[in-house]
Amino acid sequence: MVLIAKKIFRSFACAFQGLREAFRRDLSFRLEVFAGVFVALFAWYFSPLRAYEFLFLALGYALILIAELINTAFEQALERLHPERHELIGVSKDIASGAVFFAVVFMVLVAGVIVLRVYPLSNG
Repeated sequence: MVLIAKKIFRSFACAFQGLREAFRRDLSFRLEVFAGVFVALFAWYFSPLRAYEFLFLALGYALILIAELINTAFEQALERLHPERHELIGVSKDIASGAVFFAVVFMVLVAGVIVLRVYPLSNG
């Protein structure tokens, strides 16, 4: 049981170290972390949010951070494995960036639905 607890503790320690390194090394990840302030302000401005609205907003923000972490890890590994410029490496990085883009689009969609609930479009 003690060995399992140590393994779990090490896993958490590695995860937090990875977050710290991503924050330290990647400007995009730092900007997206700080964008959380705007997500919180958005949630506050449109409060009270319905439970599902809050969950979708949190999910959208989490997806952005998760996609950016994976993108950052992928880019770091590719830079190490193939530091010189190569067309396929560039394409791979662009595809990983596309995942972040889709997460941002999802977040904008969620925010748009919340805005339209509060300020519905009128028919004139």
